[in-house]
Amino acid sequence: MWKKIYELLEQLATLAQRVSRHDKQAEELRQEVRELTGMVHRLVIEVNRLADRQTSDREKMELWVENQMLRFERRLPPAYSGEDDSEPEQE
Repeated sequence: MWKKIYELLEQLATLAQRVSRHDKQAEELRQEVRELTGMVHRLVIEVNRLADRQTSDREKMELWVENQMLRFERRLPPAYSGEDDSEPEQE
């Protein structure tokens, strides 16, 4: 009977150690999850910032191209019109 009680106490001590170790591991895992969540949050912010920057850069490029086209069009001579092809009349 004493042997049985001793074995039960040993099992109880072993289980208590395991529970304590598992609690510690669970807390470490919770901390890792918190850290990873923070990292993911920062990555989401960075991705959004990069997307905004790309949109802004694309808009700037479109405006630059439009500006260049307008400047080029101003340098062209006026378009030839078929209606005004007669020579000026001399009196």
